[in-house]
Amino acid sequence: MMTLDQVVVFHEIVRLGSFKAAAAELNKTQPAISFAIKKLEEEMNAELFDRSGYRPVLTPHGKMFFEKSTRLIQGMEELENQTQSFKNQE
Repeated sequence: MMTLDQVVVFHEIVRLGSFKAAAAELNKTQPAISFAIKKLEEEMNAELFDRSGYRPVLTPHGKMFFEKSTRLIQGMEELENQTQSFKNQE
């Protein structure tokens, strides 16, 4: 089953342009980042990144997943902001 952590990892790779940069940003090891994406790709039965070049590039499946999952990430950010506003009202 897909996890929110896998989606966040995926988005950080896209945003930062590399597995290594995503690992540093998320305070995870590069193998942990690679494993999260590998598991996500296995669950989807589709490659999300073309890794043949120097930088990972989104495949057509990756582009579609990015577009759809962006709404999830935005929703989570909205929930976090709402939670913060609750804390500020106390």
